Amino acid sequence: MTGFILTGWDTQEFTANGVLGAFTLGSDLIFDPSDALFTTWDSTGSVSIAGVSFNGEFRLNGDGTPLTDSNGYPIGAANGAGWSFGATGTAGDLSLGANVYFNSDLNAYGVLEVQTSSDCFCFSSVDFTVSFPFTCIDLVTATFGFSTTGFDGITFEATGIAVPGIAWLTFDADLTFNTGKTGKTLTITPNINLGSFTCVTLYYYLDYAGGTTGGVSATGGTLSSPWDITGISFYGLAVTHTWGDVTFSDISLFDPVYYATNIDTSWPNTDYWEEFSISSSADSCCGGGFSFSLDTYFASNSKLFDWAETDASISYGLGSNFTVSTGLNVTDAGFTTWTLGFDVTW
Repeated sequence: MTGFILTGWDTQEFTANGVLGAFTLGSDLIFDPSDALFTTWDSTGSVSIAGVSFNGEFRLNGDGTPLTDSNGYPIGAANGAGWSFGATGTAGDLSLGANVYFNSDLNAYGVLEVQTSSDCFCFSSVDFTVSFPFTCIDLVTATFGFSTTGFDGITFEATGIAVPGIAWLTFDADLTFNTGKTGKTLTITPNINLGSFTCVTLYYYLDYAGGTTGGVSATGGTLSSPWDITGISFYGLAVTHTWGDVTFSDISLFDPVYYATNIDTSWPNTDYWEEFSISSSADSCCGGGFSFSLDTYFASNSKLFDWAETDASISYGLGSNFTVSTGLNVTDAGFTTWTLGFDVTW
């Protein structure tokens, strides 16, 4: 992918994905053309042998590496390399997994992050995971790990715990024992499911509090005070309809900050409260495919009709293994981005 902005050549990215025998491989190489700097090289591989899945990842950060990637996720110190290796398998109802990290760690976003500006193949940590059914709970996951400082603690996680007689309410529970001063932490998070709708989707969440001392909340706390569910908050709704190969959708948000923070982190701006989208896909020439999407956002106190931003993209397949694409982004401040690219598979 090659990206240009008003000041010139902005991004150069090379991506390769494929299957080689039993191995699934992927690689992504990024440069910063404006400063003639190498940015990152990230490669992954996986294979399954005798019911056991093995995976590995290598990340090399160059001198031009920012602290975060294009999605805003941390990727670690510049000018360093990190590795991770993992394996998972099952034995009846028991699932086992292990991941070991060298000069790296998996951060809260699930992204491999290089820890130091070094190419040292140095041990950082190892995590073990065991999943199994327990009494009336369908699945309990236990995760424990070790790092260079020793034992890192153990966490027991259960999701979707049903509340008898209340079909729309379930709980997630995390119980963590660690070696720090907190010792033990219990986190209980309620979930609500009001069922499916025909064409309108409601976005909602539970409001809950634990009295004056916090109770048992999504951030942990104490069991010594009452824990109350105080209500249901609706923060948006969406409408989707399809005519043939064309799909139209509309998202209206009453709380765009919550939506952008907790539901869709790719939402372009927390001031945007509305999105109209039109997309289509069909066959093109010689076995290829055609796709088109147009996303328009609205914000209060913006331009005419509160228009704020429009993002358009088109891809066209010239055969089954060659696709060209282009994209355009315009905001109320003016033209921002035009992209051109192509994909080749063999």
